Amino acid sequence: MPKTLTIIGMGACGVAAFAEAVTRLRYDPGDGWTIHLVERDDQLARGLAFGTEQPGHLLNTESRLMGLYDREPGHFRTWLEARRAAMGTPLDPDGVEYPQRREYREYMHDVFERALEDARAAGIPVEIHRAEAITIDGDHSSATIEFSDGSSIATDVVLLTIGTPDPDRFGNLDGVSGYFDSPYPSHRMTEGIGQHQPVVILGSGLSAIDAVMTLLDTDHRGHIHLVSKEGLLPRVEIPAPETGYERRHLTLENVHRLIRERGTAFSVVDLVRLFRMEAETALRHPIDWHAEDRRGRDAEAALLRDIAAAEAEDEPFQRILTAARHDSTAIWNLLRAVDQKRFGKWLAPHFAAARFVTPMINARRIADAMTRGLLSVRGLVDETVADENGKGFVVRFENGETLAPPIVVNATGQATTLEEMKEPLIRDLLAKDWLQPHPVGGAIAHRATCRVISATRDAPRLYALGQLLNGELRDTNAVWFNVECAGRAIDDILRQR
Repeated sequence: MPKTLTIIGMGACGVAAFAEAVTRLRYDPGDGWTIHLVERDDQLARGLAFGTEQPGHLLNTESRLMGLYDREPGHFRTWLEARRAAMGTPLDPDGVEYPQRREYREYMHDVFERALEDARAAGIPVEIHRAEAITIDGDHSSATIEFSDGSSIATDVVLLTIGTPDPDRFGNLDGVSGYFDSPYPSHRMTEGIGQHQPVVILGSGLSAIDAVMTLLDTDHRGHIHLVSKEGLLPRVEIPAPETGYERRHLTLENVHRLIRERGTAFSVVDLVRLFRMEAETALRHPIDWHAEDRRGRDAEAALLRDIAAAEAEDEPFQRILTAARHDSTAIWNLLRAVDQKRFGKWLAPHFAAARFVTPMINARRIADAMTRGLLSVRGLVDETVADENGKGFVVRFENGETLAPPIVVNATGQATTLEEMKEPLIRDLLAKDWLQPHPVGGAIAHRATCRVISATRDAPRLYALGQLLNGELRDTNAVWFNVECAGRAIDDILRQR
């Protein structure tokens, strides 16, 4: 019997999954498949992260790792080189490139349109639904998806590629004048913030850097405060971090050997020990690890050191973590849940700062804003509330100090747990026990296939990609990893009979 696959969400994960499904069905149509594509946005193949028009919003990963076809990470770079050559601005074949995200959106659109054309040529039915999926009903044999406009469709398999859900944090500020619950879409900030107004940005990671770039792109003059628990800025991207390093200690082989020889579980302490050994081996000298703990310290001085280290290509942490990227999920899954939680509590901010880094051009813009006294970074934030007199906000720090800005931007990043994800569909599936919370975030799923493990036997056949599986698959912030997972999920889906 013909089967039906429905992909909900047509950002990067959805486009990658659709392209992979079409690629496989063209040469092996099986019993015949119909594909439904669901997107609540007014445009397909855009997504939240790549829908921006801000020139300062760059890819945070080098172009050679951003391809949307499974097993072809360099496809985007090939596309980019051809595009730039046609524009008369050819790329250096050996050069490092972090394009604007709006250019990557054009690439996503081209991949999507190519897959759509290939599907039509091969006779693969594709139906597009521009609506929000709000509920799923049914059982293991079939499901019905209901949309916000009152329509519905029947399907055999559902692939959830909803992107990066906004967190249900700071709900006490929702509706307060001057509060922005997300830096995206950026036009809300450019249209709603006065050029000379002081701004507090909650967070100091990549989402917060995007918020800063939005303000700097519009020549903002009011003081910008980045505030967070740790006060850590991302490190600065070194040239081609994916090349030129071979690990000796932090390897999957060594992790398995430790487990086998000791007969005990691999712990977060073991992970730290292997990473430290790797870093000191790479540098060929001991490291003052106390000095590497930057929480609550001078963020400007740390940024300037990072810029100098990146320029000298003398920064081992990125090379180690990038080299370990293909083993990171396997190593993560060898940690017990208690150690995964300890990682989140003790190490996650440091890991994120070293793994999800800022392109050099933006790092220099941030350093310049700090030098001019326009931007400051503070840690140990305690709470942010609306002013009782209706005059902006009060931001309190653990030492008792306060800020009283008229504008607050929530840039604390995407939701990690199912409970803090706002989407009606997620809450519907969670209420039915068709999504089970993973102990450290996202939903429980089969790691090899991305198939959701429901608490009831009569649940529809659900798969998920990206942030929905952040507890199982850890590296879900990386496009290359999500593309690889899309290949695995589609392979399992199309094998079903």
